[in-house]
Amino acid sequence: MNNGHFAGRIQTSVEEAVEKAKGAEGQFYKIMNAYGFYDVADENNGLTDWQRASVPSYNQHRISELCNAFADMIGDILGNDEYGILYPKLDEVVGKLDLNATKTAAEMNVVRGSLGALTMGASETAMQSMGQLTAILMGGFAFDPDILPPIALNIPELPLSFANAYPKGSYPADWTFIYDHETVKSKKLYEADDGGIAIGSNIKLNLGPSRQQILKLVFSVPDVDENGIPVGDAIGGLTPDQFNQLYDISDKKYSEVAADPKLKAILDEFELDDNQMQLAFFRFIQLTLWGAIKNPDNWAYLHWGCLTHNSCPCAVKTAICSFIHTNGFAIDPNVCPEAGFISYCVNIGMSYLTGRTKPVYMFVLPGMSYLDDKKNKQVAQSVMGWNSNNNGVPVDKKLANLHFTLAADILSHMTYDSNPNRLALRKLRVDEANLIYKYVGLPTMTFKDTAIPSELSANAMEKRGLLDLVNGTIKVYENKNSTLPLSDANFKIVNNAEKGANKLSNVTIRTIKYILAKAGLPGVVITSVYRSPKAQATAMFNNRQSHDGAIAVNYSAKGRDVDQCYTEISKKYYNGHKITDPKHQQLALNNMIAKCQEYLDKNNPVSNHGYDQTKIQAVDMGPKSTQAYFRLTDAQMRKFNTACWDAYLEGYLKIYLGPEEYGGPKVKDPAFHIEVWQDNNHKHPEGFGSIPAPPSKDCKVLDENLKNKNTWDLAYVHDQTLV
Repeated sequence: MNNGHFAGRIQTSVEEAVEKAKGAEGQFYKIMNAYGFYDVADENNGLTDWQRASVPSYNQHRISELCNAFADMIGDILGNDEYGILYPKLDEVVGKLDLNATKTAAEMNVVRGSLGALTMGASETAMQSMGQLTAILMGGFAFDPDILPPIALNIPELPLSFANAYPKGSYPADWTFIYDHETVKSKKLYEADDGGIAIGSNIKLNLGPSRQQILKLVFSVPDVDENGIPVGDAIGGLTPDQFNQLYDISDKKYSEVAADPKLKAILDEFELDDNQMQLAFFRFIQLTLWGAIKNPDNWAYLHWGCLTHNSCPCAVKTAICSFIHTNGFAIDPNVCPEAGFISYCVNIGMSYLTGRTKPVYMFVLPGMSYLDDKKNKQVAQSVMGWNSNNNGVPVDKKLANLHFTLAADILSHMTYDSNPNRLALRKLRVDEANLIYKYVGLPTMTFKDTAIPSELSANAMEKRGLLDLVNGTIKVYENKNSTLPLSDANFKIVNNAEKGANKLSNVTIRTIKYILAKAGLPGVVITSVYRSPKAQATAMFNNRQSHDGAIAVNYSAKGRDVDQCYTEISKKYYNGHKITDPKHQQLALNNMIAKCQEYLDKNNPVSNHGYDQTKIQAVDMGPKSTQAYFRLTDAQMRKFNTACWDAYLEGYLKIYLGPEEYGGPKVKDPAFHIEVWQDNNHKHPEGFGSIPAPPSKDCKVLDENLKNKNTWDLAYVHDQTLV
């Protein structure tokens, strides 16, 4: 049974594509021509008549016959009756979609009306059943995996990780864990530790000069934006009246409000429900903690930025965010250097979890195990220093989990004797460590229980390198902004011109990615890089041919000189029109190539794309192809144009020429045309392969329970005294 109007379309498409690829006029042969492969019989191949005549007739068309073979092979892979990828395999899926789509809205509306009359209006549930029944009768299945989006199945072990599907920083920690461990959860307003006013879990209302905007975000007041689109949370947010009450007292001291009869009523009567209190906390920590960590312009990113990578395990991300929430972002070698060791472990662990194809710069400790990238085995580093292997860091989950476990070991041994909240903090550290222990496959511990599992004992921790770690000195960044290399992974360069000499240099790649970073764009499409005299002349020749011999481009004097070679042949034999005789075509092209070579020999190429690429590399980035490939708006393209112009003004480019429609500089170009200095005598952007400045602050463990193996178990004995 086949009711679908798509039936057979895939098979027909495969057959049509194969036919268009075949023969001397087919697309495959044209592609071969572009790479310099021609039939012997083809008069465009540059052979003389006697050379062609010397080749047997059965070998005269070997290239086009090879193209036919390629076309048939691909056609077989795609359309073989038994195993074809597109037909019949994909055709079966399309058939299912076709069956599903055949249940038209008009037909089902008729059924809806009939069922409505029969069921006193209760037709929607019946309609769903009827839809499924109709699909079955037509040979389909309403929940067929080929037509049901996999995400709708709610299967936790999907082949594609959620972490890889989201952009960097969008996959936060489990804030519920942190909320559940909050010691204060007040629905009513109360006095904060600074004398101001707080509510919920230590959400202070006085958030500085931007408090109105921040409070609106924290309490998600229902509103509409400038486009009339609803924003806020109508269920978990505050009403406008509630928000106004909070805002009226947000910049005042608690005692000041309590002494004012008009305002005191707010203290007495204002109250959040459980849902409002929890959601407000989630939004507050998302802004104040997560927002600071994932902002590369914030110094906290230097310490904890690896947590924002979406492949960071949720258990690790949550445990460390919880620690930061109570300990603070700063890493102070004189106050809490253990935070530096935790940061070190998580950063090394994430390096091995994600792997890198580019060099990675890690400060390593003697005695610790690291992977030798060249030998692909674990080795002990004998010296302290920056480690940068050309092969980068390979993925090694075992080493990643080792460092995550070491971070958990440190968390589980931190004590707070002088802190008034020492009991709550100690319980929290144990729970944080347990999150990581469970993730890496180790047993968990119970607070105040000295009978800990053997895998968490002092001997086990020594075997995995904790003693080497805590007896070492690590270096951390200062708590201030610093320039870091930007990640290559954030941007994509599609080089459609990449073949032979058209490969981009590392300096050019770094410069393009710097421009992309300034513009905030995901990538760009390269349409042209280097042009040899032959390539330049061929492009100019083809341009004249496509315009019936007319001059279509306003070249400089050098370009006009090359064009004149074409004009001479065109006027002499074709009255200024297109050259049709292959011999005349070849003559004109050869003359144009020779003229281009003449200028290149004088180090004055016809095109800026013809310079010595060890000195200057010219690149054209296509506006239309970039916009289509990355689905960018005109506004985004204008940002890219501005970023290119800025890079030129900053001295990173020799020349920038931009498209007129994006408001480019005075000299216009159809593409985004940049010329990048390649030598060390000119400025180049930092990042994207440049070596970052190493951290400069020494950290040594201060906690006595961590420095000596013999005292490790005392942390658990000490828990008995806290209860």
